[in-house]
Amino acid sequence: MSSAADIPWDGAQVLAASPAAMAVIETDPAEHIAVNQPYADLYGFPHSDALSGTPWPQRLAADERARIEQEIFPACHEQDQWRGTVTGLHRDGTTFPHHLSIARLDDSHFICTARESHERLTRDRELERYKTIIDTVDDGIYVLDENLRFAFVNEAMCKLTGLQREDLIGTPVVDLFEYDDEVAAAEEIRRRAVENDTSIGTVQATVPTADGDRTLEARYRLYPDPDGEYRGSIGVVRDVTDREQREQELRTARQFNEELVENAPFGMFRLDENFRITYENSRAEEIIGLPDDEEESAAIGEDIRNLPSIVETGQADLFTRLQDGETIEFEFPFESIYGKEAYFTGRGVPLYRDGEFDGAVLMAIDISDRRQHERDLERQRDELETLDRINKLLLEIARDLFTSPTRAEIEQMVCDRLAASDLYQFAWIGEPEPDGNRILPRASAGVDEGYVDSITVTMTETDTGQGPGGRALRTGSVQVSQDIRSDSSFEPWREQALARGIKSAAAVPLVHGDTTYGILAVYATRPLAFSHREQAAFDTLGNAVGFATNAIENRNLLFADTVVELEFEVTDSDLLFVRLSEQLGCDLTITGYVESAAGTWSVYLRVDGAAPTAVRDVAVADSGVEQVRVITDEDDTGLLECVMTGPALTALTERGAILTVGRVADGRGQFCIEAPQSTDVRRLVARLQTVYPDSTLVAQRERDRPVQKASELRQSVAERLTAKQQEALTRAYHAGYFEWPRQSTGSDIAAAMDVAETTFHYHLRNALETLVAALTDIGDGYYD
Repeated sequence: MSSAADIPWDGAQVLAASPAAMAVIETDPAEHIAVNQPYADLYGFPHSDALSGTPWPQRLAADERARIEQEIFPACHEQDQWRGTVTGLHRDGTTFPHHLSIARLDDSHFICTARESHERLTRDRELERYKTIIDTVDDGIYVLDENLRFAFVNEAMCKLTGLQREDLIGTPVVDLFEYDDEVAAAEEIRRRAVENDTSIGTVQATVPTADGDRTLEARYRLYPDPDGEYRGSIGVVRDVTDREQREQELRTARQFNEELVENAPFGMFRLDENFRITYENSRAEEIIGLPDDEEESAAIGEDIRNLPSIVETGQADLFTRLQDGETIEFEFPFESIYGKEAYFTGRGVPLYRDGEFDGAVLMAIDISDRRQHERDLERQRDELETLDRINKLLLEIARDLFTSPTRAEIEQMVCDRLAASDLYQFAWIGEPEPDGNRILPRASAGVDEGYVDSITVTMTETDTGQGPGGRALRTGSVQVSQDIRSDSSFEPWREQALARGIKSAAAVPLVHGDTTYGILAVYATRPLAFSHREQAAFDTLGNAVGFATNAIENRNLLFADTVVELEFEVTDSDLLFVRLSEQLGCDLTITGYVESAAGTWSVYLRVDGAAPTAVRDVAVADSGVEQVRVITDEDDTGLLECVMTGPALTALTERGAILTVGRVADGRGQFCIEAPQSTDVRRLVARLQTVYPDSTLVAQRERDRPVQKASELRQSVAERLTAKQQEALTRAYHAGYFEWPRQSTGSDIAAAMDVAETTFHYHLRNALETLVAALTDIGDGYYD
């Protein structure tokens, strides 16, 4: 092995004097014989002696070393030189590209000149330039390591914190924070960094300095190393003390303005560009009657033009003019969504931002005190008169339930009474068309000048079904049009109504239970004719008329000697009895049914061809069945009591009809219904087929009941039995209480009635006594 002493004296001088990085390399073994200081600097060694005698391949990256024997040395032996770029290995383990120029001195020695690549020099100059920029900018720049300790700070950062660089390096960043929430923010930064959240974040901290507390704001992000692992974060810091002070001054000014608005002696409302209410001050909340237990009005977020109280005034379109830059003035009576009545006068001013409409401010004063006395007297007089007339009408209807023989007379009387009042121009009653969508008039009264016959009102949600009549029939609640002139839903009939001086209208559903028999339509020549109290009274009137109609239909059946008998065939599996017959292969016969006060039905069912317990187990799984009790069980025959909801039975009774026969065999049911001669058969059939679509009317016939003494017996018993007595007697009969041995005990029937057993026996004894008395009376008549 050679050494530096073997190099000729002038060669050693050349190495020492050359500014280029140079070394003499021996080929076998491949190691440094001598190097100069620039060569040592290139590879990160402090002295040239540290490289002398060390293997030359160690200064190349591992994947480059094979090139020495395969490419570099062979070229030098054959061509006396080799030039190229290789990847060098720095003392600290980092790699860098550099250029080598190797020439042969003799068979075993080469001289190597090395220089950094142009890219490396460019990068170093860029880094130097960036370092200069970092050191000269006014913003503080820092780098935190993975433990949130300062790894680098620039000069501006030192000035901002009032600390020296050596005091900051290695210091945890949380040591600069004065408040707990700022420490928590720093921990949030660490969490985000650990989760590789590379998004930019912002944090503020109050830092004590020699000049007092300063507010510093840092924008930071994750600082990854080249391998993508977390190395900490890097951030830019700026002193925002002055900005925060200005913002605080703005907040103070804004708070002052808000307090001024909030405590203004008049109501203020802020509307956005879509006329939605976004703010109401305290006075406004007082005016509308906001309850104490509600923090915010339910009108917030609503278009002011769509609020019912605004629509009813007929001035909803007035607010739209704000969009055209017009300042508006308004004055109208107002009833808020909380029922608070006021009389508003005020002004609306449009607002603009960047030349675009940005909503408006409404300032309103409640002048109710000026007008309240007169308005109260007028309203009370009208309401009392209206309510008094309606109450009288209700009393007359209640009285006429027992004197008016037909539904038509009831309806005509209602229309006549309303039309005779000076509060209303005319009224009419209509019912749904059996096979269509129209509402057809049945009765009318008053001065309508052909209006009722000329209009079309439907039940659908089309234009002709959006008025009060169509809505009332669909919703089952009173519907009004307080101002026909401005109510868009009244458009199909507006022209004809206004031509007759009509300003407002109401539609009242005539309801009993789940059945709506029709609507009562009432028209007035003044706007706002139907207050909330008046609507409530009309709702009561509608229920009374519905009850009267139902009572007349039931009475017609009860006392009729001739009835309409309808026979249906039902295969609809939605009907529990059809489904039970199909599933268990049995025959079922309905022997009776009773409606309870709770609205459920107790249906007594004879079973043939299946175990009653099996029928019970299947039936109780039905959602419409509350409970099933086995009354008798004789292997494959027996009697059951099913407590259930019955939409079909309800539909029948509300139409004045009764079920007389109910049998199901092999999934096919035969049901016979008796109804008064006056019954609208098409409507009744349509109602039943709505509930059970797979049902067919197979026969319709009139049938005479026994004439001799039958009507007297039914009327006598019906007039003497109370509802509870009739229920106790009917349940006892169908539940086999009178059989021997008894199929149901008094306790069983009392439980079905939801009463004590002693109460059941009390009602049953009275019912039996009444029944015997009625039979005795008729018997006495035979023998007179």
